[in-house]
Amino acid sequence: MHASRHWATLRLLTFAAFGALALTGCGGTAEGPAAPSSPAETTATATAPAAENPFAGTKQFVTTDRAWAEGGLTRLSVRSAEKKVNTQFDTWEIVPGTGEFVTVTLAKDARVLLTVPIRGDDTPGTSGGEPLSTSQAEFVTLLTQLDPRTREGAGFDLSFDGEGRVIKVQSLYKP
Repeated sequence: MHASRHWATLRLLTFAAFGALALTGCGGTAEGPAAPSSPAETTATATAPAAENPFAGTKQFVTTDRAWAEGGLTRLSVRSAEKKVNTQFDTWEIVPGTGEFVTVTLAKDARVLLTVPIRGDDTPGTSGGEPLSTSQAEFVTLLTQLDPRTREGAGFDLSFDGEGRVIKVQSLYKP
């Protein structure tokens, strides 16, 4: 388990280094660095080929500060986090990561599975921990409407395809 955290951290640091190079304009042009003018520009490394994208083909546990739709795609601003079992209450404890948030893009057919508190607890006949499928648009709406403290304490398991796009989002149940 320790080795997997080490490799996940190493992948995130590599991703951040590539992102910094891309965003600062280092690596080849005589022009000065260009600041991104929109969230789409900051996703360049998140949608790069697998050789340049450390998330390609991996699973990551993250927290998010926002979600939005742009150009027909759903995007999330995320950073790595850690989940630990809280044996006293038989729940998860989410340990937020530090550092910059990184933008990732959901594949058009990505599955979104939500539990409480993201989806709310008003779904009759289901437990709060049961992940229910929802559309990407509904996910953006629900996340945007959440109280900021609840959103900050929410965690998500993300699965990435070979090109670094998110193919599955599943929220972590927190009563």
